[in-house]
Amino acid sequence: MKKIKVNPRSLLKPIVALTIVGGYWYWVNQRIISDTGDAFGLTGLFVLISMATAFFPLPANIIVLGAAKNANVLTVALVSGFATLVAYLAEYIVFTIIFKFNKIANFKNNWIYQKAAPLFDKNRFFVLAFTSFLPIPSEPLRIYAITQKYSRILFMLAGFVGRIPRYYLLAYYGKDYVNSVWFLAAVFLFPAVLLLMIKGGVSLISTLRNRSHPKLAE
Repeated sequence: MKKIKVNPRSLLKPIVALTIVGGYWYWVNQRIISDTGDAFGLTGLFVLISMATAFFPLPANIIVLGAAKNANVLTVALVSGFATLVAYLAEYIVFTIIFKFNKIANFKNNWIYQKAAPLFDKNRFFVLAFTSFLPIPSEPLRIYAITQKYSRILFMLAGFVGRIPRYYLLAYYGKDYVNSVWFLAAVFLFPAVLLLMIKGGVSLISTLRNRSHPKLAE
């Protein structure tokens, strides 16, 4: 029998992924689902949303639900919106510096960028705000906006305008279900499911269009 060689590097990603998911799940169970204590105050919400929106893999939706458990829904949405302003500003500054040294990420191969960039060129503010509202990763489009030297103020305001209604609706309808493990699991997984649905829909439309107009496909 041939011995199966396992590359230690190939195990690194699954280990990191399991560690992150395990950490999230422990934190959710101990700090949000638990009936004995609060997860954090509004100051903690501001800091965590700022981190989750830019550079750190924190579950922003779960954080909002944790804060809404013991706080006013509108207040939670507004604090999260102002935290988004700070996060978008930090993102704009950092990526602007990175691009000066020509260390540009390979974001142009991302399908979100390829589909949304042409729309962004026509309706910049609306597209940025709408993608900020949707619970899907919009980083490729935001990076594209920065490379196009889109107005920093409008860039920040688009995030603010998009995230406030998203967090308000999430907190309003999820406030009474924070103690449900299944609800939190659904909120955690929903962005990935929605992203797959959108990607599948885009691929289906492209396929049907190519079959209807084969010359255009060529």
